[in-house]
Amino acid sequence: MTADAAALWEKYDTQVRGRAPEVFGVVTERDGPLVRTHYGTHGVVDHQDLSAVDDLPGLVRRTREEFARRGEPVTWKVYSHDGPRLTETLLAAGFTPGTPRSLLVAQVADVPSTDVKPRDYWLGLPYGDQERLRRLVEAAPEQRRPVSELEHDMDILSLWRHSRPVDLVWSERVEGTEFSAVDAITRPLPELLHAAADRARQARAPRTASRYLVAEASGDLVPVHLAAGFHEVAEVTPYRWAPPGEPARERPVRTLFSDPEHGALFRRFEQRFEVTYETADKGVTEPPGSVTWHMDAIDDWRDPLCREVEAVIARGLRARTRPGDRLYQLKWYVNGTVVDPARVGGPGRHPWVSCSYLPDENVIQVTGDLRMGTYGDHRERSLCVFGAELVAEVEEELTGLLGTVLRRDGQPVGNVWTFGP
Repeated sequence: MTADAAALWEKYDTQVRGRAPEVFGVVTERDGPLVRTHYGTHGVVDHQDLSAVDDLPGLVRRTREEFARRGEPVTWKVYSHDGPRLTETLLAAGFTPGTPRSLLVAQVADVPSTDVKPRDYWLGLPYGDQERLRRLVEAAPEQRRPVSELEHDMDILSLWRHSRPVDLVWSERVEGTEFSAVDAITRPLPELLHAAADRARQARAPRTASRYLVAEASGDLVPVHLAAGFHEVAEVTPYRWAPPGEPARERPVRTLFSDPEHGALFRRFEQRFEVTYETADKGVTEPPGSVTWHMDAIDDWRDPLCREVEAVIARGLRARTRPGDRLYQLKWYVNGTVVDPARVGGPGRHPWVSCSYLPDENVIQVTGDLRMGTYGDHRERSLCVFGAELVAEVEEELTGLLGTVLRRDGQPVGNVWTFGP
């Protein structure tokens, strides 16, 4: 290893290796120098130096048991610097080695810029083009991370030719370090790495531009990285193990924006509740069985009263959701979220994601079949709960917290409330 490569490995080893990723919708656990990342569909193990671990078989056994409990296949990243003890322990525990990849690190300043100006992946991209690019991504060689794992958590740049997107690079800033990661490229094109370096050079805040880039590659992808200024600092081999059974196909919590299900659900909500972004100031058509309360006492989402309200609604939704239900949180022209209520909340799980009311924007929370949910109207400063089963769970507690009911079934109940003095 050259002196430059050794210095870059030291930077990676001290800053990135064994670091818990900051990724929406996943759960991370530390076990000494080990980090387990649970995506709900699969898991990844990374670690710092394990030479001081006396009971390495016990650490591997605990890790396997944890992924088995969650029903997640797991990939354990083994570095060439780790020595044979870890490899032997993993093989004895039933892990199977995959294809080794080169771990490549570059100083961002050493990677050339590109005259080709890539576009952010999702902005204005028709669904047909998205699907075509997904197929291109699926055919790409295995690299640092699959795009399906972090699709909504990274920068995804597309290169275009003749008004069509033809290639992708997906990358992420490794928060709290001097690194950005090139998670993968679709083909061995220098422009893709140059575009990733240009993005890494962009500072989101003072002194936050990245100084280093890290990537993993094999085969024909390695020379293009080396030519772009990367150094091969180690070899990394994925060791894999899967528990019996079929893993989940989606995360417990996902973001949504241009996904077809997001748009379709929004259209159904707008049609049923007779509201659009342009007409939201006039409120929605509240359905039979709904109850609406004043929220004038809440000026900030961090208000303890707001948290109590959210806790009541979360308990009601948890009690009334059915197997297979998905809970959606929607805002006009903003990323939404979808939650599997049966897989969030409680020890070792992603926290319950619930938002019924915000003082500064309208927010929708609804099951996929629209049978129950909430609508927080920030202009009227009101909260509507609909769906007889949900109302039955929360009405008494919410009335105790919020006081007078404003409407039932969309009709005033005799209370008068106006803006102004």
